[in-house]
Amino acid sequence: MIKLIATDMDGTFLDSNKQFDPEFIDIFYKLKEKGIKFVIASGNQYFRLYQKFLPLSEQMYFIAENGCFIAEGSRELYHNTLSVDCLKKIKNILKEYLQLPVIMCGRKGAYILEKDRDFENIVKMHYCNYQFVASYDEIDDEIMKISINDPEGKIEEKLALIEPLLPEEVKIVTAGNVWMDIHNKEINKGIGMRFLQAIYEIEPDECMAFGDQMNDYELLQQVKYGYAMENAVDPIKEIAYGLTASNDEQGVLLKIKEVLDLT
Repeated sequence: MIKLIATDMDGTFLDSNKQFDPEFIDIFYKLKEKGIKFVIASGNQYFRLYQKFLPLSEQMYFIAENGCFIAEGSRELYHNTLSVDCLKKIKNILKEYLQLPVIMCGRKGAYILEKDRDFENIVKMHYCNYQFVASYDEIDDEIMKISINDPEGKIEEKLALIEPLLPEEVKIVTAGNVWMDIHNKEINKGIGMRFLQAIYEIEPDECMAFGDQMNDYELLQQVKYGYAMENAVDPIKEIAYGLTASNDEQGVLLKIKEVLDLT
């Protein structure tokens, strides 16, 4: 019996226009009637995710920032932040080796350097609580994750350049061809899923999950019924329990209706 369903957002639950099918609202309430918890598991900012699903948000669960922040509705359940020393080292590496827009993702909000203000249209797609700062020294917040964007779509090349230089306690993961995220090594969406499974006493074989990119890898491994989208990268398809239609074909909703026989 399925008790929890989790889905990634971009490339999975959302179509190419960053929208979800309005049919989801009806499906969500049917899941509620069955006592099934619905979880958004994303690299996106918690505040942005919460805003996206209003007025349903208080009845949902969020694994945000790739697992750095977990919430039940507006109630924080967990957070994980970078140490001050580690953050300082990463800032120096990025300054020396990369000239790309960087977003410092904190518990209170996100922070972008003033020099990258032209990047705001992209920021708005993933963040709603953010501000521009002249210097990172102005930030009064605990930083959970650092997101880096490459408009040229050569993020793998940039990752190969800086990954060997990063402190041992962190890791870097890609999300699509233009994003890479740096956070503590122990953090991933799968850890977030395990956290929810533990506090709500739900077994992996009572869970479904959906994903398309490498930051969904551990999420799909932490559940029995982990589905890869048709548009997913090959490593995700290889470890998935099964495949479903693409994000533009509403593959998540189609599979939920099929498995749970929702009409």
